[in-house]
Amino acid sequence: MTDQEMLDQAKAALHRLMIGEAVVECEWQGQKTKFGQANINQLRAYVAELEARIAGLPVRGAMGIVF
Repeated sequence: MTDQEMLDQAKAALHRLMIGEAVVECEWQGQKTKFGQANINQLRAYVAELEARIAGLPVRGAMGIVF
């Protein structure tokens, strides 16, 4: 599945949550994942990550600290 296809699927899932569907499913990081109102922000972050990747922008990851 291409990044654009995953973005389209994630946006459709986000829309369904926004209009009241309790649980939606989409592919995230290579796995089918269920999202609900409790983790809607994770879905929004996933949409933003895909949009950035498609636009060729750097994607922020976890920051590590080395002593």
